[in-house]
Amino acid sequence: MKKRVFAIAILSLLISTLAFAQKTNIDWDRTANFANYHTYMWEKSPNPAHGFWDQRITDAVDKQLQAKGLTKVDSNPDVWVVYSNSIHDQKQVVGTGYGFGPGWGWGAWGGPVTYNTYVTKLGTLVVELADAKDKELLWRGSVTDTITDNSNKNINNLDKAVVKLFQSYPPKDKK
Repeated sequence: MKKRVFAIAILSLLISTLAFAQKTNIDWDRTANFANYHTYMWEKSPNPAHGFWDQRITDAVDKQLQAKGLTKVDSNPDVWVVYSNSIHDQKQVVGTGYGFGPGWGWGAWGGPVTYNTYVTKLGTLVVELADAKDKELLWRGSVTDTITDNSNKNINNLDKAVVKLFQSYPPKDKK
């Protein structure tokens, strides 16, 4: 019985982790003509990533923008690009046990319910593109994913997340 309860607890934890896997949100100026934008330049991030991650993020975004036909320049860009990131803890309480049945309170038939708290680190990356002439926001994408203790896995997740962000760029909808 304990193995079954433990398996259910682990399964629910895994399912909850998958629920956070790379959630993206993208919005853009529906009146903008993205065909007019050919060059870009980076602005300094207001909240840059620490260590090697600043360069990893800019490299990943550069790769996607260049794959979409934009050229990185040193002056007079059509578009300014900036990113910000945040990391926060996601706490989840999972109850395990077999304390159900008639009676007052939990544990009337089977004993106590045990609660375990799991903490998962979630990272959010926001990338914004703005018109360099009028300083108006053109496009904004954000992606949230879990962060692990495995650096290689995090790098792989970053690359996948940025590909996912720019999958539908430039937007085709001009309503």
